[in-house]
Amino acid sequence: MKVLFVTIVIGEDYLNTYNRLFRKSQEEYAKKNGYDFKIVTDYLDKNPNYRIPSTVSFNKILTSTQDWSEQYDFIITVDADILINIESPPIHECMIGDSRIGMVDEYSQPSYERRLEIQKKHGWEVGVPDYYKKHSGFDIETNILTNTGVLVTQPKIHRGILQRIYNTHIEKQLTATNEFHYEQASTGYELQTRKLVKTIDNRFNRIWFLQKTDNVENISLDDFFSQNYFLHFAGNTDYDKVEQLYQRFLKKMV
Repeated sequence: MKVLFVTIVIGEDYLNTYNRLFRKSQEEYAKKNGYDFKIVTDYLDKNPNYRIPSTVSFNKILTSTQDWSEQYDFIITVDADILINIESPPIHECMIGDSRIGMVDEYSQPSYERRLEIQKKHGWEVGVPDYYKKHSGFDIETNILTNTGVLVTQPKIHRGILQRIYNTHIEKQLTATNEFHYEQASTGYELQTRKLVKTIDNRFNRIWFLQKTDNVENISLDDFFSQNYFLHFAGNTDYDKVEQLYQRFLKKMV
């Protein structure tokens, strides 16, 4: 079983931040589990028309369509703002024997009911169908919002469909004003309507902002990190705390 762990980090400033805050945890996790480790620092789509900042997130689904993808049974594609608990189990094992793509259901964080309250609190759209309609223009009846921050794909199975999804939506991504939401919504719509999503344990992509904004348990960041596998600091939430958090975590392991 050959597995690749890959992160896309484009831009010098972004790469510097990644190297300082998140790289060590990701690299050590990959090493522990016998995964090859790769950092992509350039657009995977070589078309000059699509090599602009608004398309960076859409390059994530191209990690299974490259020449180097073919040698792997699984490719784990992880956002560059995710800190990994080294004690986490090997993520690819939750997809062995399954031909779908592994992703977490973001809308079940902290729980579905509490997520609805978070949406209302911030004046955002309420309910998953409204999210997909607002950010991709598509109608879908589902309570699952797939977060593309962590993708468990199998290139031999998924290469074709992921390339088609990219080709279908990349033009609109060029002018999308909703940043990564169009990429996430259109990808989620395409995969869900094809029944190609397996929802995996939320601990593999736990979003700190959602917990922090509705922290009725009053759980600390340290404890939350220890209780989860991959902690996603989406929206630059508490970047100033990441470095010291990981140092404290490593000291506890000694």
